Amino acid sequence: MKKNHIFKLLTLSTALFAFYSCSTTTTSSNSINYLISGNKFAEKGDFSKSAEQYRLALKDEPHSTTAKRNLGLVLVKMNRYKEALAYLNEVSASYPKDSELFYFLGEANRGVGLEKDSIKAYQHALSLSPDDLRTMKSLSWVYLRTGEYDLAEKLIKKNYDKNPQDLQLMLIMTSIDVKKERYAKAIREMQDFEKSDFKIVSRDQTTAETEKILLLNVLGNAYAGQNDCAKAQKIFDLVLKLRPFLAPTLTDSAKCDLKTNNTNQARGKLEKAYSAEPDYPETLFLLGKVYSNNDPQKAAFYYKRFIELSSDDKTFAAESKQAQASLERLQAKNFDTLKKSD
Repeated sequence: MKKNHIFKLLTLSTALFAFYSCSTTTTSSNSINYLISGNKFAEKGDFSKSAEQYRLALKDEPHSTTAKRNLGLVLVKMNRYKEALAYLNEVSASYPKDSELFYFLGEANRGVGLEKDSIKAYQHALSLSPDDLRTMKSLSWVYLRTGEYDLAEKLIKKNYDKNPQDLQLMLIMTSIDVKKERYAKAIREMQDFEKSDFKIVSRDQTTAETEKILLLNVLGNAYAGQNDCAKAQKIFDLVLKLRPFLAPTLTDSAKCDLKTNNTNQARGKLEKAYSAEPDYPETLFLLGKVYSNNDPQKAAFYYKRFIELSSDDKTFAAESKQAQASLERLQAKNFDTLKKSD
């Protein structure tokens, strides 16, 4: 199942990547020049111009595996995952020991929601470069998203213990802590972030804001896990000032409202989350719950949609059972009502 929200599409790598300049002895001089030019643009971070040069190389040499490989890499950097997959899958057999290619193949698969395929690609990349922290982070993140919390933790624990101030490692580890209900530990690990008034130092403002939002969400959920909804809501409010329609945060904030019996407020946030992201599973599940008593038809609609989206997702196994049971009760109740009206 594809999860199109901010957590899913976080790119954990910012490192430059290796480019090849030629693949066969028959490569034309024009094609080589285009490849070299494309590599230079890529190293400067101008991926659009880099892609243009690789396409020109392919026009000159349509079977150039190097051009296809390099184009696939820059397309991942441009978030054009589906197109990147076509190139990287096509040439991966030609580069069985290219850890860079398999890392980016993992990124492309993750970008289109093919998490099992991304895991295979990351694992192969790690088998070739066992100490590549970038790949460890990405693989651990996918393990986290697919409910493999022990595997996620095992993969990054040593590196996190050595460098607890690495924001990406902190994000993954504290997310694992929250999933494992180690709320106090997560809060403790984020003390410096909280004491700094949630400041993130980065050369890129967009990256800094994204990392801040992700860390704030984790911290808010840690406080919510300790039933400190007052603190949690203050943190969620900070996120919603930056991203007012962010479905995960609206949903997490609504959960706190439900804990404190603010059902109407929760419903408003959930409806807003649904309008922003109609396929966010947790929003659908909670909308089913809040409408169960006063609007059974709406509740049934949301439960059905939730079940459709989450049936194969082990992270929602308990909720899926609950939704199915609630849906059956609603349908039975509706049948009884129709029978009485007859």
